[in-house]
Amino acid sequence: MEKKEKREYIRKLSIYIFLAENKRLLAFAFLFGEPLAVSFVLGWRLVLRGTVFGSGNTIFALAGNFLLFLLETVCLAIPATVFAALVLRGRQRKDEGKSGGRDSRRLGRADNKRPAWQIWLFHGAVIFLCWIPVFLAYYPSVFAYDAEGQLYQVIAGDYSTHHPLLHTLFLGAFFRLGGALGSYSLGMAIHSIAQMLLMAVSFGWVLSYLYQRRTPRWLRILLLIFYAVFPANSVLALSTTKDVLFSALVLLSTVCFYQMACDGNLWIDRRKRGACIFFAVLMLLFRNNAVYAFAAGVPVSYMCLGKRRQDTEAQNGGGRALRKGYLRMTLLILVLFGVCSFVLKAVTHAQSGSPREMLSVPLQQMARTRVAAEEEIEPSLRQELEKYLSSEWVFAAYDPHLADPVKNRAVIHDDPAGLIRTWIRLGLGHPAIYVDAFLDNSLGLWFLQDTSHAQVYGIGTESGFGYLSTDNRTMPAGCEIVEHSFLPGLRSFMEKIVSDNEYNKIPVVRILFSPALYCWMLYFYIVAALYEKRYRELFPAVFLAAYYLTLLFSPTVLVRYSYPLMVTVPAILACFAFGENSEKSENIQQIIKRKENFV
Repeated sequence: MEKKEKREYIRKLSIYIFLAENKRLLAFAFLFGEPLAVSFVLGWRLVLRGTVFGSGNTIFALAGNFLLFLLETVCLAIPATVFAALVLRGRQRKDEGKSGGRDSRRLGRADNKRPAWQIWLFHGAVIFLCWIPVFLAYYPSVFAYDAEGQLYQVIAGDYSTHHPLLHTLFLGAFFRLGGALGSYSLGMAIHSIAQMLLMAVSFGWVLSYLYQRRTPRWLRILLLIFYAVFPANSVLALSTTKDVLFSALVLLSTVCFYQMACDGNLWIDRRKRGACIFFAVLMLLFRNNAVYAFAAGVPVSYMCLGKRRQDTEAQNGGGRALRKGYLRMTLLILVLFGVCSFVLKAVTHAQSGSPREMLSVPLQQMARTRVAAEEEIEPSLRQELEKYLSSEWVFAAYDPHLADPVKNRAVIHDDPAGLIRTWIRLGLGHPAIYVDAFLDNSLGLWFLQDTSHAQVYGIGTESGFGYLSTDNRTMPAGCEIVEHSFLPGLRSFMEKIVSDNEYNKIPVVRILFSPALYCWMLYFYIVAALYEKRYRELFPAVFLAAYYLTLLFSPTVLVRYSYPLMVTVPAILACFAFGENSEKSENIQQIIKRKENFV
């Protein structure tokens, strides 16, 4: 299209949307645009005012604040809705072009001239080689986050399920290897190389799958650059945190689920089915909250695997057979996970972790209420509250974006039931503060302009804290991990990005670093699948959405927590938007005929 034609198309589409000639398009575009607008309004209110509610308790003040909220959201929802409608309508036009006889080349697709394993090997090798300079800059590893706590368990032989046992043993194996070789730093260097290989192989396999689905070459190149060069990928590939391998397993499991739901050949190939089960079990073992998200998503996943068009039923064995197969596979995954967890705990004699992690948000809400409305709390309730959150430390400890200072000092083991009762009583009297506390604690997961997630523990090259943690954790004498950068210039450059947060100075690029971006991309994927009635393609997104909900109740927002979404959502979005589509809406031809003269 020429520029004039594009402007004319946008003008006609705007009229088309807001005259409600296509009510379905308007409804689903609004379904995306309105929540996005609400997130901006609530986010800016929290940042600028410290509360999403206005000042004043009179009925006039409340009414005025509500009207202002409506006005702000409507103003922002209009451009967001138009944007969503443009993308959704653009996809429909692409499908019309395909039905009109355009071939693969005219659609920008590449012919599959090479075996998938060659593409896999090539992309994996490119990604690994791009990470080598970063590895040399941070040699022997990014020994940060929970590394020292997990290795203390290995040294003492006193294990806990607070961190996933499988990852603690995995990390400990390389630590012990280093001890056997005479250098614990060498052991961590081998760990970095092994983890880099595993991550590069995972990313390369996904890119080869996109090649098999004949996604456009330009899109695969963009994803290759993202996986190979984006700082979150290159730095975390060297990190000792459990979230790295967990993210790779989420990516592999999700793509396997996508194959199962959309390609229709997973049930025929036993090796693929076995690989899917293997990746899913490992995924659950590498993150304690993953099993809750996986189990909670079973009913929704079951509904997504419903009927398809008759022309695709035969090759998939029917919707009922697919559902039964999914339930059997899910049961097997959960049983294997339970057995593996029991065996690991029995072999290591591990103690159970503390329930404090699950109480992060309630404790934050109680602490914020004490800080914001101490004098308004009735004396008897304040006395009850004192047993759990003492006034001696709670006012200094409370951080609206980090629950750890309160969570780690709260007294909960003596009377957990009493703590819950007090939390309910306090919340009934101060619901607005509870809402503010929850939103502030999860701000980085839904507000695109948030910067708090990149400075939760501080900021600066000297501390090693910022967007990512690159500080070298302290180990006992004789077990130190000694840093030795072979490329100090590159390390200094990377530190400006991940510790000094210099990326915030680049207007558009900074959004790529936002965890909220990938959450909104996932939400758009869900909206688009619903709009196009491609319900089975919702199936691979169910676990991701459930996992995102668990993040809302985490102690804080960190990039490593949302890293599974960062590496997985772009891949499944590419499959959905540009891959060979095996499932079409039943009434797509009718829509094409009705709207063929629109432009």
